[in-house]
Amino acid sequence: MPTVDTGIQALPKRVVKLSQTMVPLGVAVVCLFALQDHIRAIDLTQLRGNLVEISVGQWVLALGLTALSFLAVARYDTIAHRHFGTDNCHRKATLSGAVAIAISQTTGFGMIIASLIRWKLQPSLGFLRAGKITVFVTLCFFLCWSILTSAAWGIQQSTSTLASYVLYSCSITFIICILYCALCHPVISFGRHQITLPSLPALGAMFLFCLVDISAACAALYVLLPAHIDLSYAQLFPVFTLALGLALLTGAPGGIGAFEFTLLSHLANSDTTGVICAIIGFRVVYHAIPAAIALLVMFLSPPERTQFWPREVPGNVERTLIEGAGRAELGVLRQNNGLPVHCSGGVCATVRTGQTITALFDPLQGHAAALMTPLKDFARRRNRILCFYKVSPRHAAGLRQSGWSVLHIAQEALIIPNQHSLLGRAYRQLRRKLHQARDANVRIEHATDRLPWSDMAEVSANWEDVHGIARGLSMGRFEAAYLKHQAVFLAWQDTRLIGFVSFHTNAQEWCLDIMRTSADAPDGTMHSLIHQAIEKASKGDVPLLSLAAAPPPVDARYMAERMWRRMHLHASGGLGLRQFKDSFAPHWRPLYMATETWPGLALAALDLVQCIMRGQTLHPPLPPDAPPKVYASTS
Repeated sequence: MPTVDTGIQALPKRVVKLSQTMVPLGVAVVCLFALQDHIRAIDLTQLRGNLVEISVGQWVLALGLTALSFLAVARYDTIAHRHFGTDNCHRKATLSGAVAIAISQTTGFGMIIASLIRWKLQPSLGFLRAGKITVFVTLCFFLCWSILTSAAWGIQQSTSTLASYVLYSCSITFIICILYCALCHPVISFGRHQITLPSLPALGAMFLFCLVDISAACAALYVLLPAHIDLSYAQLFPVFTLALGLALLTGAPGGIGAFEFTLLSHLANSDTTGVICAIIGFRVVYHAIPAAIALLVMFLSPPERTQFWPREVPGNVERTLIEGAGRAELGVLRQNNGLPVHCSGGVCATVRTGQTITALFDPLQGHAAALMTPLKDFARRRNRILCFYKVSPRHAAGLRQSGWSVLHIAQEALIIPNQHSLLGRAYRQLRRKLHQARDANVRIEHATDRLPWSDMAEVSANWEDVHGIARGLSMGRFEAAYLKHQAVFLAWQDTRLIGFVSFHTNAQEWCLDIMRTSADAPDGTMHSLIHQAIEKASKGDVPLLSLAAAPPPVDARYMAERMWRRMHLHASGGLGLRQFKDSFAPHWRPLYMATETWPGLALAALDLVQCIMRGQTLHPPLPPDAPPKVYASTS
């Protein structure tokens, strides 16, 4: 069979590469051709005079506004580095971002040039990660640009067309979808590949910097306009925003052609020569000078030093749970990829969700108020907000005194095993349920040998068919590797497994975790499982047994608190869970959630409800032998 010539095989790739080069240049040529009528209208003598008339003060002000714009531009990379967790030095990240954007927007072919420059300034990134940062910055910028363009043209209704309204409506719809995905689906899977969307705090920061960037750049052009042009900043802003975005989309050097065509087309009533004069000055101030400075910085900058933001490298989870955990429920870290973070103020367990760094339960060491500053800085460097979740009244009081917003979210059912009894009115329902289980020949076994994994998996699958997907975050899910660290109790009817429960255990406490029964299990099966566990804990002199948290009563003083309790009630299993735990007559201890502000509390609440319902957190798996390091705030 004849072989195909390698030149023919390479033809499609050559065509693609050629098109990547020629298309932006072709767009520029087309735009310049469309501008021929405006070019003919230019009075060269007047143009020369307008350029001479630009005062030193105007040039200085334009340069100052350009510097402000590039200060905002430089922060795009900071957000990107935080998103990808590179832990690069803040100064190095901002510098490489400003240099990459200054050169690439002037030379054109922005994605390729910017990636190469970032790689040159930060070789430790590698070209692939430098490319990811470039793509992240570009996509986030255009997302924010579309919001600004839509808002600006929405205000300028008199100059809008039906086509622009359709475009902006589609853009706003797309933005709403992105915000929904960032909150409800922070990780999007494509086969084996996953994309982590930026958090809402990251998108908010990106939008703020984009607003400063574009507003300052527009002001730099505005101050260079000749005095005789009757044009306000509010009239120029939507036209400039559209022109800037289209110029960047073409990929042509400096956006030449598209930028001028858009401005002159929408400012047809203005003096063409005066507008061209301002554009020439703008290109000197905003393109030529920053690009020249960026080239000097790139070639004169010293070789990269390995610098890192302060970060935590978590210790071995098992070692942390054995050595320092007073709360047995921290065993859930084994499943949700939680990190025991060693801070200057103590140690606490954290999980990373779509919008938050959540500190689970009370700190292992120290007080929550002492951990606020280092953990808040740690969360900020990951584009997230800090949230304390399910902390006890003592820690919640300290956070409230520090000015944080605190919300009562749950109540934990606590039992002292050696004081537990079936006597008295409080245990009437429990006695009835235990009697029903005995009449149905339900037998409870404390599993100390090999567990019947296949039977347990069948029961768990049957339970999920009835109740839906298992909850996550601080609740466990059925996995063999996870359950082997727990005390497991099995419920049998004759030779068939009909239910099981598991408990996190340590020397100080047992804590209820997984509860599963088959759909046809007799009444009282789950009550019998828990009662047997309490008796076993009593014989083992375990000081405390927790039935974990249940939603508090929905009634509350404030509407926001009532809304949260309703959401949490739905996410955690409904009123039946609280009624079940109430039959053991436990002591109810309130648990709290806290963030720095009320808006942050609302965002964290929505995010955590999503995580509970999905059963997902975002921490990557970590090496089991990672040594602990202390993380301290640098703010």
